[in-house]
Amino acid sequence: MNAEVARAIPGTRSLLLLAAILAIVATAFARADGTGLQATYMVFVILAGFSMGSLALLMIGHLMNEHWLVPIRSEAEAAALTMPLLFLIGLPLAFGLDQLFPWAEARGDLPPARASFLSPFFYLARSAGYILVGSLIAYRLADTRKPRRVSGIGLALLTPIMTFAAYDWVLSRDPHWWSSLFGFAFALSQVLAALAAAILITLLTPEHAAPKRMVSLERALLTLLLLAVWTWFGQFLIVWLANLPAEAAWYLDRADRPGLVLLAIAIASALVAVAILVPSGVSRRAMIAGSAFVLVQHGAHMLFIFHPDRPPSWFDLALALAGAAIWAGAFALLMRARPTYADETAEDP
Repeated sequence: MNAEVARAIPGTRSLLLLAAILAIVATAFARADGTGLQATYMVFVILAGFSMGSLALLMIGHLMNEHWLVPIRSEAEAAALTMPLLFLIGLPLAFGLDQLFPWAEARGDLPPARASFLSPFFYLARSAGYILVGSLIAYRLADTRKPRRVSGIGLALLTPIMTFAAYDWVLSRDPHWWSSLFGFAFALSQVLAALAAAILITLLTPEHAAPKRMVSLERALLTLLLLAVWTWFGQFLIVWLANLPAEAAWYLDRADRPGLVLLAIAIASALVAVAILVPSGVSRRAMIAGSAFVLVQHGAHMLFIFHPDRPPSWFDLALALAGAAIWAGAFALLMRARPTYADETAEDP
């Protein structure tokens, strides 16, 4: 462990204690009636996406070009290093699988291979493995002098992890629906959200990177956004052309008024972000606005995918905000401990 991360440990210990208390409270309610479990689940998946997406972004940046990554490297490293918190945030979910996933109670109507794959013990072991391997890669990457070599190995491991995590944590909520494209599309969305968040945080800090240093990041954000939108639309197009009841049911379940509103928000936000980012030239205000709309698109689309079966209660919202706040606190502590890699900063004229 490097010295920068070690300096963040005292504050991180307090956050871990708060996260443990939160996990115990949420677990008690999950065992009783499931109150707060849906909110905890959504927060877990979204935060896991930011952590794993940031780690993937880091390794892609190291493999492509160190200079391309520099302006957002500290933010991406801090987000990736929060991954161990997922163990505590996800603890209540382990005790409430039967209230989140229909296969946890009855798997008799599933194909034998899928029923075996979705056995609760195997599912929990895989989930723990995803977080453990991702955490080890993140801490190794933050502590090495050869990030390119670690990134090559780490990305080869993280790619199947993010794909299978998408199938396990999200797609298996509808165990009769299967899409070979879903894992890639979901992982791509997490990398997009991680990039947008890192750019937004970077540009909102007092000593932000000079706009001319952000040209590659601006183009990467636009490219990833267009690729993500096209991938999700491609999946819908395949399902529509196939016209199979089981596949169509996944979309029909989300065709109620809240689902359509969320989808409309996601599409409108994506279009606005594209309109902001397409013009040539780099503007700090344009990148802030574009990144913000990308995050709005991501949040609305994730809620559309989750499709909660009931409106959240006040306890749900409080629990979700508490989990997100603890993660944000850990991120802030790690950001303070990370070195500043940007060698050129400037205020906009």
